[in-house]
Amino acid sequence: MSYYLAYGMNTNLSSMATRCPAAQSLGKVTVPGHKLSFKYFCDIESAPDREMECVLWNITEDCEQSLDATEGYPDFYGKKEVDVTHRGRKIRAMIYYMTGRDQPAQPSESYLNMVTQGYSEHNINIMQLVTALEELTTCG
Repeated sequence: MSYYLAYGMNTNLSSMATRCPAAQSLGKVTVPGHKLSFKYFCDIESAPDREMECVLWNITEDCEQSLDATEGYPDFYGKKEVDVTHRGRKIRAMIYYMTGRDQPAQPSESYLNMVTQGYSEHNINIMQLVTALEELTTCG
């Protein structure tokens, strides 16, 4: 088993259950030095003065292979490891980030609804999505 951080559609319990039935949600964690952005899909960006909330998952190797296929790894999303604290313990977890797609873009309504439901299921502050959407309008 290994740790995986989700901040987009994989925060959604039913969506994750379809892709990775063996995955276990460990709840919400905070990732320092990063922020959520939209490039049609959710992305994570380095932002030293910010932090973002993600869902920490315990996943199997089969889960990671399924996620790699879903996320278009390594062409659409790359992977990196970040440190988070879970229940007072430092954990190194894998997280996907977009590669080669720099343009901010509005997400579809259905995608945004799926992410919003996942945030609600994990008690992630919805303002994270609102701020990322607001930043779209200030980029143009």
